[in-house]
Amino acid sequence: MARHKIVDMEKKKDRARRYAGYRCVLEDGRSVQAWVSADDLDLEFHGLDLKSVCKLAVERAPEKDLESGEIVVQRALLIEVEAREQTSGRGR
Repeated sequence: MARHKIVDMEKKKDRARRYAGYRCVLEDGRSVQAWVSADDLDLEFHGLDLKSVCKLAVERAPEKDLESGEIVVQRALLIEVEAREQTSGRGR
């Protein structure tokens, strides 16, 4: 599994598509937008650490997704991060 090192993250919103996320700059200079559905965040994953989700998504992303410059975080990753937060005592 690929591991891409992130050197900078800036919070972003795409109101038209109802996404929240981060613009991530990789150590090689590339920029990738990582998005999560605002509906998922508001309804089912309220309080989830968005920065952690986006960081993990970019670090694990296949090269083809990085080349497109955009990643939409899959539901399975949201569930994984939520489970980690609950077991580490950061649950809601």
